[in-house]
Amino acid sequence: MQKLPNGAPSGAASAAADQPGNLELREIFGRNLRLLCAREGSVSAACRALGIGRTQLNRYLTGAAFPRPDVLYHICRHFGVDGRILLEPLQPEEPPRMSDELARVLHEVIDAPLDFRLDQALLPSGIYRLWRRSFLMPDRAVVSLARVWRDGLVTRLKSYEPHMVSPHLGDHARPAMHPCHGIFLRAEDGVTLITMFPATRMLRFSYFRQGLAGFGTVYPGYSVLGRDNAEGMLRSAGTLLEHMPAPVTGLMALARATGYRDAAAVPAMFRSQLMADRSI
Repeated sequence: MQKLPNGAPSGAASAAADQPGNLELREIFGRNLRLLCAREGSVSAACRALGIGRTQLNRYLTGAAFPRPDVLYHICRHFGVDGRILLEPLQPEEPPRMSDELARVLHEVIDAPLDFRLDQALLPSGIYRLWRRSFLMPDRAVVSLARVWRDGLVTRLKSYEPHMVSPHLGDHARPAMHPCHGIFLRAEDGVTLITMFPATRMLRFSYFRQGLAGFGTVYPGYSVLGRDNAEGMLRSAGTLLEHMPAPVTGLMALARATGYRDAAAVPAMFRSQLMADRSI
């Protein structure tokens, strides 16, 4: 090894000492190729996609062999990478976020002139009280507070609702509340709300129109639960959004009044809208 006058290795000699050997390069390539093959779902699927025999591909994966230049070119072109897969470890790809994928699909499906943005005059941002007939206990209503706001082009909702428990279990006077999130879309003659519950696959689809008995701050409609039918349980229920014009007074008292209510405790103007039987 060449050394400088002070005994330190020269730059060229130091770089040569630091570079990986053939065995390490084959191992790097094998690990990188395994990550790339995972995109195909399995090694067998990667063999079919690349047109390479299983035995030969396994030799690449284990670091027992390097591909020929033409085979390496084919592999790089198929996976959209360059020759650095021989030299540098690849970082595992994180799966795409669900929100990104949903935005991509909506961008493809929805034509540009079809605008789903909601005008403030149709559905103002602010605090709402949400009334709904209980799916589990059809003789009761559920009351919750919700916040509606604009998030860029999207109109969003966040609320807290009682846990869905058996009618024979739990304290319905003071039910445990859990968060739910929603996205509003412009419908042909009203608004549609898709409500999601974290950590579950339960979805609720609601439709609202503006105005009930001359009150423009009340939005009557109905909700459909995305689940199979069950004995004694509703899948479609009357629903109301009640806008609380700012400034909202007595917010803590309104929050304490959320939860389940007997049908008789529902305001008469709302009762027929909420408690009417609907078939689905």
